Amino acid sequence: MKILIINIQNSGSRVGYAGLFLPFGVAYITSVLKKCDGVDIECIDLHNEQILHPELFDAWDVLNKRFQIKDFDVIMFGGVFLKLDVLIALSKTIRLHHKNIFQIAGGNLCTTIPDIILNKSAVDCVVLFEGEETIIDLIKAIKNHESLSNVKGIKFIHDNHILFTGLRDKIDNLDKIPFPEREQFKFPILRKAFPMGTPGRYSAIMFASRGCPFQCIFCNPVSGRKIRTRSPENIIEEIKYLQNKYNVQYFRFFDEVFIGSKKKIKDFCSLIKENEIKIFWWCQTQINLVDEDLLLHMKDSGCIEIGYGIESGSDKILSEMKKGITSHDARRVIDLTYKIGIIPSISIICGTMSEDIDTLNETKEFLKSLNHIPWISVPQINFIIPLPGTELFEIAKEKNIITDPDQYIMDVLSRSDRYNMSTNLTKMDSDFFANLVAKFNQEIIDDYYGKHPFKKYLSYLGLNHIRLDLIFKNFNLYQIKPLLQALLWSVIGKRNNLLGHILSKLLLYR
Repeated sequence: MKILIINIQNSGSRVGYAGLFLPFGVAYITSVLKKCDGVDIECIDLHNEQILHPELFDAWDVLNKRFQIKDFDVIMFGGVFLKLDVLIALSKTIRLHHKNIFQIAGGNLCTTIPDIILNKSAVDCVVLFEGEETIIDLIKAIKNHESLSNVKGIKFIHDNHILFTGLRDKIDNLDKIPFPEREQFKFPILRKAFPMGTPGRYSAIMFASRGCPFQCIFCNPVSGRKIRTRSPENIIEEIKYLQNKYNVQYFRFFDEVFIGSKKKIKDFCSLIKENEIKIFWWCQTQINLVDEDLLLHMKDSGCIEIGYGIESGSDKILSEMKKGITSHDARRVIDLTYKIGIIPSISIICGTMSEDIDTLNETKEFLKSLNHIPWISVPQINFIIPLPGTELFEIAKEKNIITDPDQYIMDVLSRSDRYNMSTNLTKMDSDFFANLVAKFNQEIIDDYYGKHPFKKYLSYLGLNHIRLDLIFKNFNLYQIKPLLQALLWSVIGKRNNLLGHILSKLLLYR
């Protein structure tokens, strides 16, 4: 059986080369399928292809130039916040020209709106939630011409009706999942997508756990409320593999809540030290899951930055969001993190129902009060996006702010953008609200650069992008090339202009 795996463009990514990203969902699925007998896999990541080759990009044209589409038995689409318009157009075009190809879609958005995808696209089947076990059963059923009704964890079209086979249990033992496929998704290039705050090293994104136990009204984790973790030994094994094969020295853990267990994090940190692994790493978590002792262990093992989901500087809004924290708690942990020697970063969003001038002003003053910290990226107030499956989405429907959910999903979530307002749940006029946020963000930036004038000069050169204090830490001859490339990326590659694009293609992304 011949399978083509396609990662669809991500609607919420960063602009330009900063948006290069390993498509984790399809990368895990690819690694699982490669272990199946009688299966021939080919892959393409349209998201990264469009970034690397943006000139008059046409997805269907790219697919036809790269592959003989007619030779495939199955085509699979994946992506986190995949662009629905691209999925719909491609699936219908494939169906028009190749009626016998079975089409599958999966990923976060497919899990939250499977019926919409099945009704509006030409996809035959949607894989729900985690796909590593489901996809094996599904491919076996297709290959053996068996009924799909026995495959748990899917929705599919049968006689013009959508059938649901029931939920599959979550995968408890994450260690049995093979490491995500990287080579077929151009990882030698992706490791050079130097993120903000890079220590001047090749980087890799990893997941150490799945799940988030918190009840925030704007989130509904498809990985579940229970945190399931890989063993520290399994995580270390992947780190060593990436170090040895790709010279990766900066690891970024994109878990919703990093591991979740203080003991397991300490065990992980201890293993790094015991194995004398010299790395830098980043993670994100919640402020009520860390303490001074844990932060010291993390710092000692190479953690250089922790991202906290604070979301607001107003206790009123934090309560409405069901964050379970206060602004005082947040400030205490942020300052503690910085004091210990780890740079904190924070996310801030606005626009829930009670948001007004006063609450926004509280958030602005909260951020200004933290501007003594030399942020990697100055925190800004972004706009909240009501996502399907969340409490906030249901509130927006009840208040008739979202009057046509299907159209909202098609129009807004095909191009989700936290920097621009998609819906207005507040009582403020939309233009006034947007202008107020822009005004406050500018005040925050001006205040920050007033306290850190040298940072402003570094930003003119692009050198605010790189951790200059770390570039010679854990340094050896193997790090000369990535360091030089990181410096080139900082001063040239991140410039979103023609010259920067040309030089980046010549010097970095070949």
